[in-house]
Amino acid sequence: MSDWHSRRVLVTGGLGFVGSNVANRLVELGADVTVLDAELPKMGSNRANVADVRDEITVVEADVRDEEAVRAHVRESDVVYHCAAQLSRLVANEEPGTDVDINCKGVVNVLEAAADAEPAPHVVFTSSLAVFGRPASVPVDESTEIRPIDMYGANKRAGEHYCRIYWEMEDVPTTVVRPANVYGPRAPLSVDGYGVQNQFVASALRDETLTVFEPGTTLRDYVYVGDATDALVELAGAEQTFGEEYVLGRGEGTTLEELAEAAVEAAGAGEVEMVPWPEEWDEVSRGDVVTDPSKLETDVDWQPTVDLETGLRETVAFYRSRKDDYLE
Repeated sequence: MSDWHSRRVLVTGGLGFVGSNVANRLVELGADVTVLDAELPKMGSNRANVADVRDEITVVEADVRDEEAVRAHVRESDVVYHCAAQLSRLVANEEPGTDVDINCKGVVNVLEAAADAEPAPHVVFTSSLAVFGRPASVPVDESTEIRPIDMYGANKRAGEHYCRIYWEMEDVPTTVVRPANVYGPRAPLSVDGYGVQNQFVASALRDETLTVFEPGTTLRDYVYVGDATDALVELAGAEQTFGEEYVLGRGEGTTLEELAEAAVEAAGAGEVEMVPWPEEWDEVSRGDVVTDPSKLETDVDWQPTVDLETGLRETVAFYRSRKDDYLE
């Protein structure tokens, strides 16, 4: 969607990490942005995330589980970025009912509201690479077998199915995006579910010890939030993406030890310590996960441009300039 001027956009979970970055970018592009967020504890919401654009957006404190609130704002939108989610895999296993309510029923509420709108808005759903479970090989792409290993991945996959069904049966244009490990400005630095990549930055900034589970060779794909935001912006309104699913990553693997060392280097503080692998993590370990984002690069005008070292430096600079809002 090249012309965002006055386009009406709803971002659920828009006070969180990815959602707020999308909201900030769309304001720059001239969109009319509404952010809907329940501001639930330990879910990553932070009003500081939209401080720079607060006078240019509408902030609605509402839960995606509230059908009427969702309907009222979805029907007034041209594009809906559904970023609201319960993000912790451990919480999903311990409180499966909560995860189902937010990550399944919340998706259905958005899609049902979109189906009742005329015309239906384009719904861009941020899913997760967790739907792949433990991939047999890397890199993963859209042809990789889907086999979640926990409640979080299963419920994210259910959300993807809902998107396909509403596209095929209700003509709601939907696009599913499975982001890799996203890092960068506006991530909560001490909230479970936002990834070790952001926790490592926090520890380094506090000059603490970054603990890495031995042997530290697990590969992950770390994508800068600015690149992820660019991809999400390019997807909106692109008819060739309707009904499609995409992996969104940088396409490069980095070990956990390399990530920790890079965070310490960027911050000029902290130190890395290798520690034994905890038994409780065995059941949720996913092994190596690296993406092949070729399909996304082909279908829209997007490629990742920020390497890990540059992204970490920009991330560190952001948090150091706003210590009171993000560093406890």
